[in-house]
Amino acid sequence: MSQAPVPPYFERPLFFFDQNRFRRALAEQPSITVFKDAISAANAQFNARFREGEDIRSLVYERALFIDCILHYAWYEFEWPAGISLEAVGGYGRGELHPFSDIDLLILHRPDILPACQTNIEHFLTLLWDLGLEIGHSVRTIEQCVDIAQREITVATNIMESRTLVGDESLRIELLQLTSPEKLWPADEFFRAKWDEQIQRHQKYNDTEYNLEPNIKNAPGGLRDIQVVCWVTKRYYQVRTLKQLHGKHFFTEEEYSMLYSGEEFLWRVRYGLPMISQRPGERVPFDQQRQLAKIFWLNDNPHNPAV
Repeated sequence: MSQAPVPPYFERPLFFFDQNRFRRALAEQPSITVFKDAISAANAQFNARFREGEDIRSLVYERALFIDCILHYAWYEFEWPAGISLEAVGGYGRGELHPFSDIDLLILHRPDILPACQTNIEHFLTLLWDLGLEIGHSVRTIEQCVDIAQREITVATNIMESRTLVGDESLRIELLQLTSPEKLWPADEFFRAKWDEQIQRHQKYNDTEYNLEPNIKNAPGGLRDIQVVCWVTKRYYQVRTLKQLHGKHFFTEEEYSMLYSGEEFLWRVRYGLPMISQRPGERVPFDQQRQLAKIFWLNDNPHNPAV
């Protein structure tokens, strides 16, 4: 095992996570116990802060940042050659993470180094599963990623939102260049593919935004619809965040505010659902709607019930 360097902070320090203490514990105790204790303590404080009404964006971003740190230290439980990196993709690549959400990872490597690190890759992934993390992963070369991205719009989208957690960042930079709109999925084709995906998804979820027990992610008007707007605009303008669209005359201030606040409300619902049920889930059943209303400090009134 190599000595893990302290990871860089992506947004701000995690004041609840004492990395010096964590590193000392790794040197003195079984690593799996140290990792599990840290994850359990972090989940407890995140849940407490959610119930106290803390800003949902802070919780979602800090949860991702905390997992960044955990993955960083888990990675350095093993020795790695040059020419390999651990990438966050998908929603986790955007720096967002809800309870029980998949932590989507791409292990990106040069073709010639795989035999030297195949065993460590297997042990690394096994460690993450043993820690109880909800991992989705792929192990690919740049060439394999490009080949799949040419055929699958979902893979191209995940790559677009990737970020390097640890390892050789030049791999991701090269991958982004080879999957840019100039190379594949130009903005108009990307828009059409995402539009078709949305039509199919709406049909699957009954094509109504008035479902009484909606799927918070995939139903019409759900989080995926907001993400489609983000993906299409990011592809067209070559930006990573919607805030970077300011001044490009894509949104009015009112439209941006609506989108932002709508996403914020849906995030609160999605964050609260698995916290209540203690299992993954995106449908909002009646009994959990009542519990969420209490958590959101909503009360019945003569005109509307809290739900």
